[in-house]
Amino acid sequence: MDCDVLIVGAGPVGSFAAETIAASGFKVVILEEHKTIGEPLQCAGLISPRAVELAGVGRDIVINEIRGLRVFSPLGGSLHAESNQVFSLAVDRALLDQKLAERAENAGALLLTKTRVTGLEPVKEGYHATAVRDGRTINIKARLVIGADGIASKTAQWLGLGHKNPRAVMYSAEIKLPRNNTASVDVFLGHEFAPGWFGWLIPLDENTCRVGTGCAFMENHPPPRYYFEKMAGVFPEIFNGLKVLRYTGGSVPLGPMPKIFTSHAMLVGDAASQTKPISGGGIYTGLRAAQICAETAVGALMEEDLTENRLYHYQEQWNKEMGGELNRAMGYRKSFLNLSDKNIDLLIRFLNKPMWLNTILHYGDIDYPSRLALKMCLLNPLARVFFRNAGQTTTPSFPTVKTNSDSKHPAQKID
Repeated sequence: MDCDVLIVGAGPVGSFAAETIAASGFKVVILEEHKTIGEPLQCAGLISPRAVELAGVGRDIVINEIRGLRVFSPLGGSLHAESNQVFSLAVDRALLDQKLAERAENAGALLLTKTRVTGLEPVKEGYHATAVRDGRTINIKARLVIGADGIASKTAQWLGLGHKNPRAVMYSAEIKLPRNNTASVDVFLGHEFAPGWFGWLIPLDENTCRVGTGCAFMENHPPPRYYFEKMAGVFPEIFNGLKVLRYTGGSVPLGPMPKIFTSHAMLVGDAASQTKPISGGGIYTGLRAAQICAETAVGALMEEDLTENRLYHYQEQWNKEMGGELNRAMGYRKSFLNLSDKNIDLLIRFLNKPMWLNTILHYGDIDYPSRLALKMCLLNPLARVFFRNAGQTTTPSFPTVKTNSDSKHPAQKID
């Protein structure tokens, strides 16, 4: 089986890139190891209206509109900000994935589920991939490979682009829980039940919520479920009577990767660590990266130039558009790690005033949190105590690629 582009992974990012490339007239093959697109669920499914618009999948994926935010500390401090403006949407994440995969197929891409890629080997003008489907081995030759296979990307390893970025590990669930206020998301901060991370509760309706917590930047930590149960015990007035419908979970990479491309290959989405360091969300950033990746792929294929020097434009454009935002967010996260639970409680109480609540509602943006941080620093010098370290970070500097079109792929075959 020969194709122009082989995409490993049929998540929203892989399918979104596939649609654009296939619609441009190129032969695209998508390989997905799972039987059902969108399963197993490993995402809280809270995204911005901007992300839904970018995906172009329609409003039928939306389960609930979120207009407010409640933040709790383990020492009793809290704040609640709510307005008439929708700032995020709880969505049917599996349906989102399925719609994007269907659009990719309608554009001409061939999608094979239950197909696990077992190796990549550089060949003349591309890669030779091996995969297993229903016990049979499939051989595919592709001019271009796009790795969209998540945080544990084997594609990245085979391409020599693997990384050791820190990650956040999460434990979450969909639960039955009576809820009076379905318009606000709850965020729980505390190092005992969410070290380096946060807990969350996202209402879907008056009886169903998504809830979870996790940890980040930690080695030898207890199982994530330990933190989940700890959080429920710290806030019994909120979690009393919960009934778990199904457990979900996963992990997300944090921080930029030094390189997300090589000759005849690119990485995108979680495989390229294109997630938001503050929330761990990767739908909007992944979709935007997929756009840039697909545009670069189409241009390179038309020019018949898939060298590193040509594909470098993908990383260059990505860094120009989102590198600064994500790097600043990493700075904010590092500043947060230096706060004790007492300082977190003081910060929440400090922000629980009309001026700050109105600022949060007006400038808060889950895709671009640095905009709110900048405004808070301008309004009050005290806020700079928290954002000081983050403000000193700079946009990551990616290496200039110096190769020629005859350079060999830095890859190896792994069975």
